[in-house]
Amino acid sequence: MEPGFRLPHGGRKRLIGRWNALLQSLGMDPAAHFSLLDDLLIRHTEPQRFYHNLAHLDTLLGLLPAKPHLEFAVWFHDAVYDPTRADNEAQSAGLAQESLERLGAEPALIQKVTQIILATQNHRSEDPDTALFLDADLAILGAEPKTYRAYAQAIRQEYAWVPEALFRERRAQVLQTFLSRERIYQTEAFARLEPTARENLQQELEALAQPTAEAHSASASQ
Repeated sequence: MEPGFRLPHGGRKRLIGRWNALLQSLGMDPAAHFSLLDDLLIRHTEPQRFYHNLAHLDTLLGLLPAKPHLEFAVWFHDAVYDPTRADNEAQSAGLAQESLERLGAEPALIQKVTQIILATQNHRSEDPDTALFLDADLAILGAEPKTYRAYAQAIRQEYAWVPEALFRERRAQVLQTFLSRERIYQTEAFARLEPTARENLQQELEALAQPTAEAHSASASQ
């Protein structure tokens, strides 16, 4: 996936194929539930999504083993994504529960999926599969620098409504939270990304601390 976070050629078809195979593996008829897939595809192409979109789903599905609870968690964990709200995870978990009940999924599966989604609120879990999912979700932090910078820019675009000074302050708080952890990644599968992730986060933190062009302009006019 190239910086810009767009689906590669054939990506949409691949996603639909993965969804259909997932339902078939559980004895469900994909054709009978096309409206649910259509809703998820529409949600992940909303205009406010510059990073949390279909390309993100495609990446996660490529990073994780093909287990039903992990795959459903991929599809639903950002299904509700409104950057102006603070309850996206809870709303996404609720949508997942409602949707999986309509599919006729087993209660134990639904519980696993909703627990994974709710864990994305703080990206910590003692459950191995949930920890694996959370690490995959944070894999972008350990991307090569050019891709990481594109990710940081995409997040800024998703929060374009936030004034620059306030965004920098809040974004820095998020980055500091991750840097203050003993380990960003909880599983061996993603441990190799730890050094690069820390370097990327530190570089962004330093960039956020630099005076903005607006600040320079205001200072010069005084």
